Amino acid sequence: VIEQLKELMPEILASIDDDDWESLVINRRKPHTYRMFKNFGEVRACLHVFDACDPEDAFAHPHPWPGAFLMLDGEYIHTVGYSLDLKSPPTFLYREVVRPFTMYEITHKQTWHAVQPTTRTYTVMINGPAWDGHSETRTTKGKDLDSLGEGAMATLKTDFKHLIGEYLKE
Repeated sequence: VIEQLKELMPEILASIDDDDWESLVINRRKPHTYRMFKNFGEVRACLHVFDACDPEDAFAHPHPWPGAFLMLDGEYIHTVGYSLDLKSPPTFLYREVVRPFTMYEITHKQTWHAVQPTTRTYTVMINGPAWDGHSETRTTKGKDLDSLGEGAMATLKTDFKHLIGEYLKE
């Protein structure tokens, strides 16, 4: 999945000013997240900005699909674990500090993780089609969340153009 993300980065950058990006403000849990997203074929790309939060507030969750992640700016503590039935609390196995230009992937459906930004953080995430058996995984779908306003979208697009450009120079 990481290879898909690497290959998609120039296309994400080239499309950043397109009008078909959608957005969500995820502020009913922490870290508060500002998401812009768009489909590229069967792959959905999400550009995230996370506000810093305290360790006890970081929301642990599984993903209902395989995904790859790229940190562009900021820093977060990433805690990773698993749950055999996707409903029981996870067993966390390790923590790591994720810094700019770090990439990782989630390729197993029983993986859980939590991100605890220590500062305002910018990331790119891609995900593919959902795994079977993840119908009860909590997602943002149907939560009646707000969208970013035009001004906030324009600001984030400018930020992401710069940050993705810096990444692609590496």
